Amino acid sequence: MALKAIYRSKFLKTKYDVDIGSLGTVHGLIDRSSLFTRIPKEFLNALKRSSHTIELTLPIKLDNGSIECFQAFRAHHSAHTYPLKGGVRYAPDMKIQDVEALSVLMTMKMACADIPYGGAHGGISVDPQYLSEAELERLTRKYARELKEFGFLGTSIDVLGPDIGTDSRVMGWIMDEYVQLAPNDLNSTAVVTGKPESIGGIAGRDDATGFGFYCAINEFLKYPETIERHDMTPCLDDKTVIIQGFGKVGRNIAKFLQEMGNAKIIGIIEKDGGTYNENGLNIAGLLKHFKRHRTVKGFNGGDTYLDGEDLIREKCDIYIPAAVENSINSENMREINCKIIAEAANLPIMLNAEKYLSNQGIVILPDIVMNTGGVITSYFEYVKNIGHISPDKLIRRWEFNSNEKIFLWVLIVLDRNGLFFSN
Repeated sequence: MALKAIYRSKFLKTKYDVDIGSLGTVHGLIDRSSLFTRIPKEFLNALKRSSHTIELTLPIKLDNGSIECFQAFRAHHSAHTYPLKGGVRYAPDMKIQDVEALSVLMTMKMACADIPYGGAHGGISVDPQYLSEAELERLTRKYARELKEFGFLGTSIDVLGPDIGTDSRVMGWIMDEYVQLAPNDLNSTAVVTGKPESIGGIAGRDDATGFGFYCAINEFLKYPETIERHDMTPCLDDKTVIIQGFGKVGRNIAKFLQEMGNAKIIGIIEKDGGTYNENGLNIAGLLKHFKRHRTVKGFNGGDTYLDGEDLIREKCDIYIPAAVENSINSENMREINCKIIAEAANLPIMLNAEKYLSNQGIVILPDIVMNTGGVITSYFEYVKNIGHISPDKLIRRWEFNSNEKIFLWVLIVLDRNGLFFSN
């Protein structure tokens, strides 16, 4: 009997052990959410599907003279509001189903943030670290040309933004290619967001997702009736935090939580390992180490974990998945030891894992709220571009109002000390 019990517990799957992929997770979340609404089932079924999708094969000449083909995708989920908005992801093994799932998520995110965009997403199945800069530029420009050719790119159609594997440099290439393809479009600089400030970008875009996340979780922790049920105080002070992912989003979250929220970042998980310090990591020092070595391993302010997954087992107040989708699944969901999971990545928790973790009493703060800081800032960049607003005009009113308040404050202080308005 004992051997039979061991066999069953080790090899038989439970109701939580079926991973259904990103698109299946999105569909499941819509079905679960529908239980709390009176929305017709037919509308919800339509919401699960993208209105337009495109799959491309992009042949690119490499630096050595050979030709290599890359698969590329773009999905338009909802055309109820134009333009559509969504990221461009460069990652290996991308599939059209992943892009469709992310486009559905973008529509929901826009609705939550009350931004007048429809949802879209796209990318190329490629690992950019294995391409030279020239090869990456050729691939990016080819992608932009094909999207424009098939009506998937335009300032009033689909506005692209950075995602995993892409940055302001890539956005600049796409914008430059579009400007050449659409010379009569007066708003051509608005075709992408997240581009360098020198060509129409906006200050703070790189930090926006991390800062928005800090604002969202700080606001959530202000509600004592929710927090007290989990034996927590309604503030970020001294909350222990483990972050999965130390890319652009993860490291900015760590910086803002520690510097502005006084939270204690005790662990960072990366794909090649992790670092842990129960008394808190020095994020400024870790950033310097990461910039120099491109890894968090070997940081002298923490203990190195050769397998970052082992860090999931460490106890913390807040666990933040800030890497890729499906990072919390049936294989590791039972290892997580926290009170709150705040999603910084898109779809980081698979549906089965979310059900299990919720049943364990863990609060899950959803990505469509927690990581909207980036797209909100992108919307302001878009408005700036289509309005042809120069950076100095954008901040002139704010500076005037700030200086006026300072001037009035000085007058009040002088008057109190009899140095002004005196006889």
